[in-house]
Amino acid sequence: MDIAHTSFARVSIGSASSSRGCTLTEALVAIGAVTVLVATGTTVLANRERGVDSARKLAELAQANECYAADWANRQWTALPDDAGAFGDDCTSYIAANGSTSSTTSIYSVMPSAIFGRDASNAYWGFFIGGGFGCGNWPNMRPMNFAPASKQYGAWQLPNVWGFREYVSRSFYSPEWYAEDDPNYAVVSAQFNAAPEFTSNIGATTGPWSGLAVSSYSFSPAAMLNPGVLRAREDGGFQAPAAFVDSYRAPTVSQCMHPSLKTRMCETGWFRGAPSQGLPFNAGAASSPYTLFFDGSVQAISMSHAIADDAIVREGNKFDDGLWSNDTTLGPEGWQLVPSVDGATTSFHMLTTGGILGRDLLTRE
Repeated sequence: MDIAHTSFARVSIGSASSSRGCTLTEALVAIGAVTVLVATGTTVLANRERGVDSARKLAELAQANECYAADWANRQWTALPDDAGAFGDDCTSYIAANGSTSSTTSIYSVMPSAIFGRDASNAYWGFFIGGGFGCGNWPNMRPMNFAPASKQYGAWQLPNVWGFREYVSRSFYSPEWYAEDDPNYAVVSAQFNAAPEFTSNIGATTGPWSGLAVSSYSFSPAAMLNPGVLRAREDGGFQAPAAFVDSYRAPTVSQCMHPSLKTRMCETGWFRGAPSQGLPFNAGAASSPYTLFFDGSVQAISMSHAIADDAIVREGNKFDDGLWSNDTTLGPEGWQLVPSVDGATTSFHMLTTGGILGRDLLTRE
């Protein structure tokens, strides 16, 4: 059975374990330090009542990221294995080389996978590859997709799957993953602390996968990719992940050259002041998503600010290199899930030039 990448599926139960060294609870003292940055680093948080919930949760996720890196050789979380690029970004070749061709839908016969949790019958739900599921979910496992038809999918939106979520909570649908301003919050909140751990098709109103309410917060896919993917034009320009072996090898956190200017996580949607519901965070210059940076600070960042900074960089560069790459297969407007409501475009957070080596802003307010 080949599960399309617009679906998710269940498999039979097996034992599973995860490695973790520090949890969110264990990091409460450190979180206090980050919270100070949130409270004092910007007047936006001091003067706006709405969004404080989101800022607090991103501050907690800053510590979760640090705990993950401490356990995993200072690496960024990613869903695909490091050697996926060795197979030319081809799922069929990957399955053939790794022996994941069994028709049995046991958790042991599918790899890699993004596991959401267990249902009432104790079966696993998630995005699975191989083991009878074929390759339909490969686009869900990539950090992001550079094919225009699949640009809405990718692991950048899945921080609350097994592998990273253990550093925050024990459930896919937990309050730590959802902003109160998110249109999906009402339906998701009914699942908080509920049994079973995961319920399929909960009726989410927004998001790329029908019925699945993804987290309100998403990783920067640019920082999940090898920096060679989103090279500046001056250095040769965009390289498709299929072009070189290490394209999907997650970079280390210490590679970040501009921690206070490179985004790590960001609100996925335009949650406050949007002209309509369900818009992505970069759908207009007036959007101001709360954003976590690699230095652990959190701030509401105006897209108009990001657009202006990018224009300054491009104006002074003979190669038309900006803060984000506009020479990918997504076209010159970059990652735009929907047309901009005001004609202003930005791929802030998504296509950062140089990936983790680059920056998303010139300055912070």
